[in-house]
Amino acid sequence: MKRSTTQSNGTKGSNHAASFQAVFDTRKRKVVGLWKRGSRFYAQLRVDLGNGRTAPRRIALDADNLDAAKAAMERTRTQRRDDKLPQTGFRPKFSDFAQEYLDGPILAQKKTGTQENERQSLKKWCAHLGGIRLDKISPTLIHAFREKRLSQGRSPRTANLDTVALRNVLKLARDRGLIERLPEVRQLKQKPAQKRPLMTKEQFAQLLAATNETTTKNAALFRFYLRFLALSGSREQEALAVRWADVDFTRGMVTIGSGGVAKNHRQRDVDFSPELERLMHELAATRPPDCTWVFPSPQRGAKDIHAMRLRDSLNAVRKEAGLPWIGFHDLRHFFASQCVMAGLDFMTISQWLGHSDGGILVGKVYGHLADSHKRVCRHRILWTRDRATQTP
Repeated sequence: MKRSTTQSNGTKGSNHAASFQAVFDTRKRKVVGLWKRGSRFYAQLRVDLGNGRTAPRRIALDADNLDAAKAAMERTRTQRRDDKLPQTGFRPKFSDFAQEYLDGPILAQKKTGTQENERQSLKKWCAHLGGIRLDKISPTLIHAFREKRLSQGRSPRTANLDTVALRNVLKLARDRGLIERLPEVRQLKQKPAQKRPLMTKEQFAQLLAATNETTTKNAALFRFYLRFLALSGSREQEALAVRWADVDFTRGMVTIGSGGVAKNHRQRDVDFSPELERLMHELAATRPPDCTWVFPSPQRGAKDIHAMRLRDSLNAVRKEAGLPWIGFHDLRHFFASQCVMAGLDFMTISQWLGHSDGGILVGKVYGHLADSHKRVCRHRILWTRDRATQTP
């Protein structure tokens, strides 16, 4: 027969250290549902097994004294009532669950570039975390990974993006009940991106002038493409995926993103300006009879496919023009800023750009104006004259 002993921590138990012991309060009364093994407290609850039956289950509590254990047990009972108790049993290794995330539908719904970035980040996380279980991933491990990335010369922004990929996997694990909460990790402070200069009309004309057969063999197609980006505000891949079925000359508009390639997966209509309408008629006049796409692939042969990328042409043309900083997205900024300087309302511009914020982003990001426009505007300001200088 085992001899029971009264312990100074409020528990009574046997001399077998590995067994669960009932917990007693300071008046030697048993605390119902509270147990202790070694130095750790546990709450014992009856839980639904999902088959119409219930069974007792002991849940480890985050507490180091009796009062904290009582409070933690009440929180656990609330979780049971709300059906939010963490699952018990097998916890997969991070590397195994990360692969499940990579093969699942959540990642597949994201853009191709985003998928590739997350795959690269999670490959590094798997190498760092090794065979660690999901529920054992701590802020300390995450900090160690980020410090390693920074020591390799990576920017805080890159380390933050890596952490986002990790959190996406852990969010899925939380949703499946494999972990109770996400590790609390703050983003690293990163320097704000430098404000890019606004491309002027003169620089755009300079870019078009450098687009010739000597600079790039796709000169005619690429010149049309640059003009379309600057006159429609389309993103690089959105423009390449425009079909002739998306162009409505009767209503005077072109639909962007009809194939789901838009950033927010929602199509939008851009109304023809006089210059955009002229451009679309020029494109229609050069359209191959067997082509569906506004910008067909130069290497399509007998296939009806659109151009995949025109980056090589961009690199050659901007070098020839002496404008190495210009990218395709600068033409989107150019479009938005020209609209703002023309006096158009932000809501209309935001609809053409595909924003859903009613024009807030246009004002904050895309509405940076050319210096020449600001110099003209300052002369429009009428200040009230001082009464002493006013003539009757």
